[in-house]
Amino acid sequence: MSDICVIGGTRYFGKVLVRQLLDDGHRVTLVNRGQTPDSFGDAVRRLRADVNAPGELTTAVAGQRFDAVVHQMCYTPNAAVEACEAFGERAGKIVMTSTIEVYNRDTFRWRFQAPPLSARAREEELDPADYDFDTGLPWNAPGYLDAHYGEGKRQAEAALTRRAKTPVLLARVAHVLAAEGDFTGRLQFHLDRIRAGRPVVAHTAPGRSSLVRADEAAGFLAWAALCDATGAVNVASPDTADVYDVCAAVESATGLTADVIEKEDPSGDPDLSPFSCPADFGMSSDRAAALGHHFTPIAQWLPTVARNALAG
Repeated sequence: MSDICVIGGTRYFGKVLVRQLLDDGHRVTLVNRGQTPDSFGDAVRRLRADVNAPGELTTAVAGQRFDAVVHQMCYTPNAAVEACEAFGERAGKIVMTSTIEVYNRDTFRWRFQAPPLSARAREEELDPADYDFDTGLPWNAPGYLDAHYGEGKRQAEAALTRRAKTPVLLARVAHVLAAEGDFTGRLQFHLDRIRAGRPVVAHTAPGRSSLVRADEAAGFLAWAALCDATGAVNVASPDTADVYDVCAAVESATGLTADVIEKEDPSGDPDLSPFSCPADFGMSSDRAAALGHHFTPIAQWLPTVARNALAG
């Protein structure tokens, strides 16, 4: 039994992570603002802190020791530095939930140009130890983080890598899909339009991207918290999918036919699929496999997720 601190953990696959840790017999402490209810009852301990408010996390975990910390809310270098100062050497490991968006060439808007990145990006192509960060940027200004999400995550990775006094693993998570609890609404977008007979707009010859099932993303984080692996690890199914694959899964679930319309420049179109990419944008999961953690291919789980989402 281990003591695990989960920062966040009250929505989407964060909830699945907490439930899995509890089912595995671990003691779980949740750290969040306390604004989102959860169903864990007395099974978890709760500490209150806004990780974006200077000093709050440090105060909340003062004197606490954990075998691992899973940081689900680390969006900026400021939050990363705060976590490093808050836990010091009192955590056996810090796992940061990062994102595929760190590989998005279009979001390198700060000091750096995008490095050469493969269509199926590998972890070593973006080394956080070689990336800089700036806690003086207006990360808390309205709209700033939303407009610089990928950059915020890259700088958070860099800050955590340089400042942490304990081992760090950066879980670069692909686009997550689930039948329920998906606050992004990406799968529901397709269900709604196809059932209503509305078109789904895509880029011309849309690219393929990486996906991962919510429970498998949560399972990786639970595994990562207690394994010896460090550094960046891509969290994604071994294959990729495009907007046509997503629509095919919905077609299979509904018995309806999707009307997919390709456009040269669909930017701003309200019917543009959130899974349509202008070019291939994926990640290799080879490192996870080499570490002994394997993910189910998309083709094996996407139709089931679509059917369960429809039933729900």
